[in-house]
Amino acid sequence: FPFHLPDLGVMAMARVRLGVRLAALGGSATFLNRQKLHGSCETAEVTRISYTSTMRGDPTAALTQIRQIVEQSAASNLSSQVSGHMCYDTKLKQVWQVLEGTPDAVRQLWEGICKDPRHVVDEDTVNIQQVDHRAYPVGWGMRCTRFEPGMSSKCEGDCDKTNLMQLMYKSVMKEDVVQSKVVNEIVPRAVENNSKNGITGWMLYNDRTLVVYQVLEGPPEKVERLWDQIRQDRRHSVLEETIRRRCIKTREFENWFMGLDEVEQTAWMAQAY
Repeated sequence: FPFHLPDLGVMAMARVRLGVRLAALGGSATFLNRQKLHGSCETAEVTRISYTSTMRGDPTAALTQIRQIVEQSAASNLSSQVSGHMCYDTKLKQVWQVLEGTPDAVRQLWEGICKDPRHVVDEDTVNIQQVDHRAYPVGWGMRCTRFEPGMSSKCEGDCDKTNLMQLMYKSVMKEDVVQSKVVNEIVPRAVENNSKNGITGWMLYNDRTLVVYQVLEGPPEKVERLWDQIRQDRRHSVLEETIRRRCIKTREFENWFMGLDEVEQTAWMAQAY
């Protein structure tokens, strides 16, 4: 998105924290080295903003706008050394986005986002952090991972040529699965197992709605073996119409065996009144 940005100290006290926990490929030292290779400056102050919003208009028009926004942002973010990631749910018209860069660059971009009439920001999801290093490489610019119904589960393309497949899906966790179990048990185990099988990927967990968005990448047979385990896991229900398989030439999430971003509950929601 090309909202007036309040004082960073005030916004840092937003009621919800969207924690960014990313499991780096090969450990934190390797992760930092990879970031340097992508041209980021680890010694510079980095501001990270994350939030969710809902697009206005009908789903078709909203999707067209998202595509335009991503295309425009990719170039402008690169020129201003801002990196980030967007996840878009086409059925719900819901956006999750994270932006990283120098305080001035992020502030300027954020002011434009706040004023953009094409969406409505969920203000209690806004989180502003000062961090030591980027989670997303500068070279990313702005990437968008889109989840939509009506996708064919049949693999797109010829994986024999690339020996790399990407599988993505959306699911809903059972209500008795608490957020700490996802963050402290499920993801660490996935990192360990994925590292042994050459699988990389990313997950967004919304603890408010219990929705999971996940992307898996790797050799087709190993991704499929892992997928068989995931879809049979009784802790969640997979939305079959969101499953998408496609052959890829290069990994989109090569830095992480399993990167995790999350939308956490407000303190009020956690009390379950």
